[in-house]
Amino acid sequence: MKKFWSTSIIICSILMLFNCKNSSVKEKNKVYNIPEIDKLSEAIEKNPKNAALYAARSLQFSQKEMLQEAELDAEKALSLDSSKVDYYKILADAYFDNMHSNAAVKTLQRSLGRFPQEKALYLKLAEMQMIVEQYKDCALTLDMLFKISPDNPDGIFIRAQAREMTGDTAEAIKDFEKVVSIDADHINAYMKLALIKNRDGDPVTLKYLENVLRIDSLNEAALLTRAQFYHFRNEFEKALTEYKNALIRKPQSANINYNLAQMYLEMGDAAKGNKTKADSYYESAFQHFDNSTKFDVQFADAYFYKGISAQRLNRNDLAVRDFENALRLGSFLYTVSPETVEQELAKLKQ
Repeated sequence: MKKFWSTSIIICSILMLFNCKNSSVKEKNKVYNIPEIDKLSEAIEKNPKNAALYAARSLQFSQKEMLQEAELDAEKALSLDSSKVDYYKILADAYFDNMHSNAAVKTLQRSLGRFPQEKALYLKLAEMQMIVEQYKDCALTLDMLFKISPDNPDGIFIRAQAREMTGDTAEAIKDFEKVVSIDADHINAYMKLALIKNRDGDPVTLKYLENVLRIDSLNEAALLTRAQFYHFRNEFEKALTEYKNALIRKPQSANINYNLAQMYLEMGDAAKGNKTKADSYYESAFQHFDNSTKFDVQFADAYFYKGISAQRLNRNDLAVRDFENALRLGSFLYTVSPETVEQELAKLKQ
């Protein structure tokens, strides 16, 4: 009996070793066919206790949207070395990207207990709390930040965003203005101010956009908003100049082409009394909607309005094709409903 027990232990031990060996081999042979990741995997096999390698691979996994793998590597990095503040940030980002916002917030809160003077941690935590609409917690986090950095422009910017999201636009504007008074190159604050002011058609919009373009002359949002400023006020000639200038800088912008096409469509409808002129506008609208769909093949609204332009030009075969494309991409429709597209398509198939 004693001999049998000993033999059983030996057999179990052999099986355990065999399984461990197989597990090790399986891990060793795992290849993702992504050079940056596979290179790090090879390095990890040689040095499995190197936290920096896991952190680096986590970032690579995140870039490739391999979110579960990114989480596991970030957790491993932090378990191997909890003295590096960056590992907390990497893990929090990995959790947040994978829709584990509570875990992300808790990770950052834990990190602040260890690194209470690290401003970047407060900023990341406050931004996450704002995104998940934990506005009171966001305010508390920013209050802690302002105790160690009273005029932190990025912190004030986050507070301004939170205020705008909760409907306190007046206070949000004050905060955005404070940000640019502290940091004259804070491009996001200028852009926010421009967007808010543009809703009211306030000419100060143009001043803020000038600052954005001073910092980044190729900023697509600023180029588009400057053209829309005139477009939405029916100053079509000025808008046309701005749209064309924008396309010189960003010729493959689906959004700029789309908005210019919308304006041509409006101009065509306004010129219906002059068929030649109206058709010229509709033709331009069609071409720019077509550009939008070339530069963004999932731009469902552009397909729909390209169909409308074709319809105006009595090119019903093209209109049918574009309406069908819009329906195929129905989940991406933004300004129109699938039912609206179906109705237009039904008219042509009667």
